[in-house]
Amino acid sequence: MRTPMIQGVLIVLLILAVASPTSVFAAREMQIQASFNPTQTDRGILVAISGRVFEPNNLSISNAVISIQVNNPEGTSILVAIKYTNPSGAFQDTFLLPPSSPAGNYTAYLVADKPGYETAHLTLAFTYSTPDFSIAPSISTLSLQQGQTGSLTVTILSLRGFNEHVNLTAIDPPSGVTLQFNPSSIVPSGTATVDVVVSNTAEVNNYTVTLLAVSGSLSHKTSFQLRVSSGPFQTEFTLLVVAGIALVVLGALGLMLRSRGRRRRREAVLEELLKQASADTGYVATARVIARLEELRAMGKVDEDTYQRLKKEYEKRLEKSR
Repeated sequence: MRTPMIQGVLIVLLILAVASPTSVFAAREMQIQASFNPTQTDRGILVAISGRVFEPNNLSISNAVISIQVNNPEGTSILVAIKYTNPSGAFQDTFLLPPSSPAGNYTAYLVADKPGYETAHLTLAFTYSTPDFSIAPSISTLSLQQGQTGSLTVTILSLRGFNEHVNLTAIDPPSGVTLQFNPSSIVPSGTATVDVVVSNTAEVNNYTVTLLAVSGSLSHKTSFQLRVSSGPFQTEFTLLVVAGIALVVLGALGLMLRSRGRRRRREAVLEELLKQASADTGYVATARVIARLEELRAMGKVDEDTYQRLKKEYEKRLEKSR
């Protein structure tokens, strides 16, 4: 009994679908809105594409697939992306226009898809004609020794008719490194020489040196690698230090050997004197030893402690031998 009833319901629905001007199975309408939002950065123009997908009654559509393609004025694609709408039906993507980008109309083609909805299309246009400039160094790496000076050039190019003064400077150069720009201000297009002075105290290392070009609200950066190695001054200084240490060591060694030699000569003289004293212990011989001891003291061949000790000893002998 249920099967004929179900079949009847399906037939009625089919008849209504065919007879109705708007099919009950038709996909719902979906709309898309979007806009460009350009922002100036030191790398160029950062362009944000933001939008929203919704139903005609303004009900947000989440999880819709948004395909984005952006072409430059020459017809070349510079962005191809897939995004998804959030619970509020919103989506966003960004792309960068470097200062060297061609001027003209940039076109974005947006397509929104979601099962159960009709595909929505939108075309946007963005005109890029803001005057700007670019900066580029002549070399990517500069190698210098401590105490040396080197140079490179930077080129400032005018883009889309830019003709304002551009001021040049360096951002946080390494300690012991000085950069001098000549000239320090340029009206593009033109070049400036950058003299790089490395002091004798600069640390041996590899550095990234960042150059900054500023004109009003516009600014652009570029960089090069600076390799600092040991200079002749450091080598000579090291040699002088080593030579100085060697002279001090040799001098100390010489003094030690000389002192040792004097001590040995003193010991030999005293040994001879003691032999004479032990061979003859008479009064005259002892007096002769004391006189010889006085002579050695006057010549600096016997130290004071030894002199006093021997003098007392032989004066006692002299008293006993009377």
